[in-house]
Amino acid sequence: MENEDKKYKVFILKKLWPVLVSLGGASVMILAFFIPSIQEQWDRYQSRKVIEQYEEIGNEFYTEEHYKMAEEAYARAFELSDQKRLDIEVKRLSARVHRINEDPAWGSNPPEDLQEADFQMLLHLQKGKDKARDRLYTLNSYGIFLAGQGSLKESRAAFDEALQLDSTEAHTYINLGNLLDQQRKYGEAEKAYLKAIALDSNNVRVHYNLGLLFLELQNPEKAAVEFGKVIKLDPADSDAVYEFNRLQK
Repeated sequence: MENEDKKYKVFILKKLWPVLVSLGGASVMILAFFIPSIQEQWDRYQSRKVIEQYEEIGNEFYTEEHYKMAEEAYARAFELSDQKRLDIEVKRLSARVHRINEDPAWGSNPPEDLQEADFQMLLHLQKGKDKARDRLYTLNSYGIFLAGQGSLKESRAAFDEALQLDSTEAHTYINLGNLLDQQRKYGEAEKAYLKAIALDSNNVRVHYNLGLLFLELQNPEKAAVEFGKVIKLDPADSDAVYEFNRLQK
């Protein structure tokens, strides 16, 4: 009986051996298939982490208004994503066009590599109510760019559209005042500045610009008052200190 059991086991093993061998080969094939897949997933994970790090660096620079460095960080993140992350490309374009604000002098020449197409592309991507706030900021930068290019009518149109999106944004009225001043429409410029002050009385920039406008209007007393307000808000503002002291002599 024992011999018969052994013979039966040997018989079963012989029958099953090809199946076991086949299963072993299948396991090797499955492993061969999954190991590269696991490696690819790991590589994608690592790449995604690097992309997120560059994006976060860009976000920090953007918040600090270092737009040039923010643009470079976003560009690197977009490149690493194989140019598939459109959301990062939008951030890069936004940082790029806002570089126009890095030079505080109104009407100054924009960065040489900044093109009108950059603004048009970004505005095209910022359609819809959910993007209205971002579009407003882009329109303000676009208006500054156009004013620097001498396209004053188009600049006014950009600011008007921004005001349609939000009529309570003080910066738009400041930019509009600057544009009107550039066009020597001094009365309208003053009204725009005063509207900005009504919306944001602690805005240093609007008080300084209004002071300059009063100088143009040959009204040094009112100019001194505005420069004094700037100094009160920001004692380290050297331009306001200079103008204020000059008017006291």
